[in-house]
Amino acid sequence: MSNNFSRASFGSQATPKVSLRAVLLALLITIPNSYWLMINWGPSGYGTGQSFPTVSTVYFNVIFVVLVLMAVNPLLRSIRNFYRASFGNPQATPKSASLTDAELMVVYLLVSIASSIAGHDTLQILWPLLTYPIWFASPENEWGELFHRHMPDWLTIKERSALATFYQGDASLHTAQHLQLWMTPVLWWSALIIVLTCMMFCITILIRHQWVNHEKLSYPVIQIPLHLTENGGRTLLSNRLFLLAAILAGGMNLLNGLHFLFPVVPGLGGSLYNLGQHFQTKPLNAIGRLPIAVYPFAIGMSFFIPLELSFSIWFFYLFHKISRVWGTMAGIGHLPGFPFLDAQSFGAWFCLGVSAIWLTRKFIARQVKNAFRGNNAELPTDDTPSGHTRYAIIGLIVGSIFILVFFKTTGTPIFSIIGYFTLFFALAIAITRIRAEVGPPAHDVPWRPDKVLVSFLGTRRIGAEGLTTFSMFHGFNRSYRSHPMPIMLEGFKVAQVRGLSHNRFIVAVILVTIVGTISSAWAYYSQGYYYGGAVYGEQAQCRWTYEQLKQWLINPQSMDVGAVSASGGAIALTTLLMVLRRRFIWWPFHPAGYALSLSFWNTSWYWFSIFLSWGIKAILFQAGGLRTYRRAMPFFIGLVIGEFFVGAIWTLIGIALERPMYRFMF
Repeated sequence: MSNNFSRASFGSQATPKVSLRAVLLALLITIPNSYWLMINWGPSGYGTGQSFPTVSTVYFNVIFVVLVLMAVNPLLRSIRNFYRASFGNPQATPKSASLTDAELMVVYLLVSIASSIAGHDTLQILWPLLTYPIWFASPENEWGELFHRHMPDWLTIKERSALATFYQGDASLHTAQHLQLWMTPVLWWSALIIVLTCMMFCITILIRHQWVNHEKLSYPVIQIPLHLTENGGRTLLSNRLFLLAAILAGGMNLLNGLHFLFPVVPGLGGSLYNLGQHFQTKPLNAIGRLPIAVYPFAIGMSFFIPLELSFSIWFFYLFHKISRVWGTMAGIGHLPGFPFLDAQSFGAWFCLGVSAIWLTRKFIARQVKNAFRGNNAELPTDDTPSGHTRYAIIGLIVGSIFILVFFKTTGTPIFSIIGYFTLFFALAIAITRIRAEVGPPAHDVPWRPDKVLVSFLGTRRIGAEGLTTFSMFHGFNRSYRSHPMPIMLEGFKVAQVRGLSHNRFIVAVILVTIVGTISSAWAYYSQGYYYGGAVYGEQAQCRWTYEQLKQWLINPQSMDVGAVSASGGAIALTTLLMVLRRRFIWWPFHPAGYALSLSFWNTSWYWFSIFLSWGIKAILFQAGGLRTYRRAMPFFIGLVIGEFFVGAIWTLIGIALERPMYRFMF
């Protein structure tokens, strides 16, 4: 199995179009997929939910969908052959009744984009946030007095009595009264999400050629679905290493699931053991929580990232633990926020985003100039057509105007809006670049733009209206684990590998963005009316978000010197790591590894699995070089597919039975 991304290696035909049936199939799947993602929170909150598919870079719900389609493909071929034999006419049915490799990848990409929009860090949080402070306001929390007046009427529902049926449950969304109740806020927020997502797609179109064709980035994340769909899956399924790994990982997940239900059954990996509990005396107790766990899918996904990145992730993660010990010994460990990992995380990611823009600036400037002159002479013949570039620029301009008007209407100061979305898009570009270059198994950025603005500028300059609106928008800015923009760029890479035309892909992305956004709202509110919005879905994030807003309003903050200093230090360190990595080929520390190590949530779960994968890959390279690495690839793909398939089944069983099942993703 080749690791070289070329059209020949995957048996693509010359520039096939993105088929209409693949797009329609993806749009159709998006609706039940949104329902799946929303119900994963559980009918009675987090404790009754399932594994979250969108906290890793490859979504297990999408892999499951592709596997089901691959299983159906032989049936479609049999039906085609039956019709041909019965009617004696080769043209009785379409020549290709089964889905092609390219069509399977189109479905994978579009459903992945839809999943990221309706994902764990996006609309799964946004929809509950809109009315949570209205229903749960009380004299004790003072939410009504503090910020209800700052919540625009067109973005929420302020009449508490109108929300009673939704929060109490045992009702249906599908009545004229209930649909009309939610129509205005849902449409306005949906418009914002669609505009923002399309703006990210416009940026992707502008950087596509530079990051896909010119720089030849590796795109490790799409190796798994590309190889999975090769020859309709027959290539992998005929590989013994793949089957062995899939059975091993799937068996581990099955055993852990049975252990969750019946503790008498022994578990095997997949659970967290806190090594930090053994460090009880100073200064080592500053290490805190140090989870050890073995997740086959994380080992498999980490196998495809560069060795220096996987090394840097676990090295810097342990380095941060040691820095806590040093802080205690130096007498500064008691400082609030020390060692300021959230602030460091922002600094590192922001630096990566700015550097990515800076290194691409000349190409983008030349592309823009040629697009409006109608001249493609300076661009390669396979580059983005000038029409695409013009539409992308126009889309960014129109989208920017929409955002300014949207948030200005809420009372947010102009400079806060510009600052917020400058940070938003810088982080989006950083995540997209890192995904394309090194493809980590997971990523999260704990500091969202409003927290950055508060730490750097203080609360007074943003204003109560801005703080309130940005808090309501927290649902699209939680940790950026389920981010649509990297998938869009990966889609253009897939188009190159499979030889797909871009025009229909661009239209398909816009369509799935619209369907994914609207269907996620339908899924959340229909389930909320049934189970009761007071207990269903995400509650803790809503409560935490508005409690933080309350503290900002009653205890105004000035600039946080410690956090600002930590961010500045992280920017300096990230810049230094980039310079050293460019100058010295042997330099072992990757700047993206530093940024990813600060992602306290996913790195805490998976650092040990990343360490194991790094060790195995290093040994394979040392023993047999690149050839051995390539021969081992099916095994590590099997680890991912096996655990994802069984894990998805556990999730679906839990949804059907309305009870929690074993979680391998948190």
